[in-house]
Amino acid sequence: MIRHIHIVNYALIDKTDLELEKGFTIITGETGAGKSILLGAIGLTLGQRADASAIMDKDKKCIVEITYDVAGYHLRQWFEDNDLDYDDEVVVRRELNADGKSRSFINDTPVNNKVLKEFGSFLIDVHSQHQSLLIGQPEYQLEILDAFCGNQSLLKEYRMKYVSRQSLLSELEQVKRQAREAEQEEDYLKFQFNQLDEANLREGEQQELEDELAVLNHAETIKSVFSEATYALTESDAPVIQTLKGIRNRIAALDEVVKEATDYGQRLHSVIVELEDIADEAERVAERVEYNPGRVDVINDRLGVMYDLLHKHKVERTEDLIALKDTLRERLKGIQSFSTRIEELDTRIAALEAEMEVLARRIHAARVDSEGKLREEMQGLLVGLGIKHASFKVGIVPVGHFTPTGKDEVTFLFSANKNQEPGELSKVASGGEISRLMLSLKYILSRTKQLPVIIFDEIDTGVSGEIAHRMAAMMKEMAARMQVISISHLPQIAAAGDSHFKVYKEDDHAGTISRIRRLTEEERVTEIAGMISGSVVSEAALENARLLREQF
Repeated sequence: MIRHIHIVNYALIDKTDLELEKGFTIITGETGAGKSILLGAIGLTLGQRADASAIMDKDKKCIVEITYDVAGYHLRQWFEDNDLDYDDEVVVRRELNADGKSRSFINDTPVNNKVLKEFGSFLIDVHSQHQSLLIGQPEYQLEILDAFCGNQSLLKEYRMKYVSRQSLLSELEQVKRQAREAEQEEDYLKFQFNQLDEANLREGEQQELEDELAVLNHAETIKSVFSEATYALTESDAPVIQTLKGIRNRIAALDEVVKEATDYGQRLHSVIVELEDIADEAERVAERVEYNPGRVDVINDRLGVMYDLLHKHKVERTEDLIALKDTLRERLKGIQSFSTRIEELDTRIAALEAEMEVLARRIHAARVDSEGKLREEMQGLLVGLGIKHASFKVGIVPVGHFTPTGKDEVTFLFSANKNQEPGELSKVASGGEISRLMLSLKYILSRTKQLPVIIFDEIDTGVSGEIAHRMAAMMKEMAARMQVISISHLPQIAAAGDSHFKVYKEDDHAGTISRIRRLTEEERVTEIAGMISGSVVSEAALENARLLREQF
């Protein structure tokens, strides 16, 4: 329930503080006095759009702060989920600057507008002219029926599966689109892969072939050079190795004469061994290298295949071609896996839909079972509110597809005339009838929907007399279950309130401002009398006002 409302610098309100209590609170005042301003200020704390033009003094910020008592409404988990400190007393504040920027707080913790709206939905149901229009919308009608049925837990479970199904359907469509796109290029990918696969490339092969080709192309020169080296070292008229051996032997003979001779001899021996190895290797190279035209053609053909593929795929090394082949293999596997993924998604969607079908049938059954009770109760209330021949029905038509709320279309049907077939409520009900329909629905739902506060904004439009008295009694009864605030022009409703506030305008040096204050019992009688007789309050009107107060 609302305990306190604090408003600063909003529209025509410079500053006001209201202390509210449980039960039935009445707010009255002349047209234009500022009752809607109060409702607009409350709306700011419910996440409604902030308009900088509503700031009274542009040099100051606008502040609207409401203190709630939320004990017993099971909101602790919601606070934890949103990283907010829980307390049975919750302060919601909205600040608005002249530049249009606003900030919102719950228990002094900054929150975004989404969180603010969600929290407000737990606390206040504002019934205004706009909401009267909602009653003609199928979605709202369905929401009312489900609240009456107590379908919330079933719908919560169903909606979770519905959201999962929608996600899977979206993924399925994406996979199918990818599969269609992949199929269009599959033949080309296969051609590329097969071409690379048939080439049977291996790492390092290109370099090896290029090296071998270079040797073959210079075979005669290589053979000549290495043969000459072997000849000079071992076979010429004065072989280098043989000459060095002779020198080594002559130096060895001087070991006892020249102390460096031993070292020189050892070094020459090492040179001779190395040259002998060189001569052997040069001989083998010369014998091994032979020009082979057939082998040259084979290598050129093989390298031609490689060079063509390198040019085609715009890469520099055969290793890049091997990596490309692996990539193509994986892409082709992916194309083939699309069908498997599609089958998996189809299976999961079918399983979800089977579960949703069971829930949808249970939801439908609950709606059908409750329709008669809602119809009878609504007709009784509407007759009591002066619609003598009221006929109210709920049309529940199964549909063949899943919706966010099951597999039903729901339509409220209404007739106010005898022997007239009920038609769509939005098309046949007058403004006054819609007001009474809404009050009746709110009255019924107040027994099933736990909500701390309901605000009626001139729901009594177009009614008077005994009907107004009955409306007042219904609101009074609702106030035993929740806090009810009614902005009203009817004396009968004003008389039923547990507390009464009056909104009025006042002129000062700065201009016109709106004030609101709580009325004493005597002031209440005078205010109600004025609502009965107009600006001139007669003794008879005062007596009627006292009688109305005594009735409640």
